[in-house]
Amino acid sequence: MVLGLSELNLRPQIEYAVLSGGKRLRPLLVVLSAESVGGNRNKVMPLALAFELMHTATLVHDDIIDQDDTRRNKPALHKKWSINDAILTGDALIALSVYLASGYGQTILQTVAQSALELCDGEHIDITFSSKSMNEESYFKKISEKSASLFRAATYCGTLAGGGSPSEVASLTMFGQNFGIAYQIRDDLLDLTQKGSMVFKDLRSGSVSLPLIHSYNACSTAEKRQIESRLQTLMKGNPRMNRKMVEDLLETVRQTGSLNYCEQKMVEHLSKATASISILKDTEHKAYLVEMAKTLKTWG
Repeated sequence: MVLGLSELNLRPQIEYAVLSGGKRLRPLLVVLSAESVGGNRNKVMPLALAFELMHTATLVHDDIIDQDDTRRNKPALHKKWSINDAILTGDALIALSVYLASGYGQTILQTVAQSALELCDGEHIDITFSSKSMNEESYFKKISEKSASLFRAATYCGTLAGGGSPSEVASLTMFGQNFGIAYQIRDDLLDLTQKGSMVFKDLRSGSVSLPLIHSYNACSTAEKRQIESRLQTLMKGNPRMNRKMVEDLLETVRQTGSLNYCEQKMVEHLSKATASISILKDTEHKAYLVEMAKTLKTWG
């Protein structure tokens, strides 16, 4: 017997998490990928929902790990209910996601499960910071797993479910991969340039973004030691020294040209994304994907 959502004791928590807003990019990519190869939107909607539920599960768990009190200007689920409720809600969302994906065959089900594993591994890389992580190879491995994996899997599964050919599946998978990487770089830039309060939170949790990594590697040995010392102090959460240290780090990032470097990297991956789907027939759905890539860097 399949337990329906209406029968779950966790229904209020699940609905709170899922209906809390967001861009819904991952389910949108499932639908557009399927439609770009001639698939039917209605037939892939449960699959699109599976990706949104998986993404929501990671947000619920991330808020616990990062000790965030709010999510999209509302109390985080673990603050509105409890940590136990939040853990179980995240687990339930994963189970619901897998259940929905199972209706599309073994390959898609395995892909969804694999993307969830990559998310976990990427998150673990993120929270186990050391100075050895201050290189682009480690950064791109992390975001390829933590950030891009669901985008990549969404386009892959959407194309497959839509009846795409092997070449169409490959091209749209590459679109999802590069779009997902560019999306994370964009987030890194926004955190530094528009979300001042986020900078300290990220640094305190050990999450080091591309602008800081590029800046670190552009510095002298002595400057690198100073940056490492500041990061270690920030991670210990010394409130008397936090603000000044964050300002000093941000100034170093600006002086080393790291913001421009990251902007170029983002544009590079967006160009790769649009180029990867050039083999597709020209349809309005393909045009939507191209427009998403072209305008990502201007999103607020």
